[in-house]
Amino acid sequence: MALDIIKDIVDAEARAEEMIKNAEAEAASLKAEAEKKGASILAEAKQKGKEELNAAADAAVKESSQAVEKIAEQAELNCRKIREEASVKKEEAIKAVMRKVVGTDGNS
Repeated sequence: MALDIIKDIVDAEARAEEMIKNAEAEAASLKAEAEKKGASILAEAKQKGKEELNAAADAAVKESSQAVEKIAEQAELNCRKIREEASVKKEEAIKAVMRKVVGTDGNS
């Protein structure tokens, strides 16, 4: 009887050790799986962040290109207006010089 009790205790200890080993193995497996999923989620988040950043950069470039076009068009209009005004003033200046040099009646 004492031998049966000792045998039962030894068997229970062996089962407990086996359960501990199984639990440790399962915990290690779960930890590895969680780390793998965490790395995957992090990689996904980084990729999504890069894509969003690239999309924002593309949108900013497109928007600035449109603004540059508008500015260039306005600058061209301003330059054309200044050239026209300069041409008119040039003609007026030539006439003024001619009046001074030649006289108001056209005789020197």
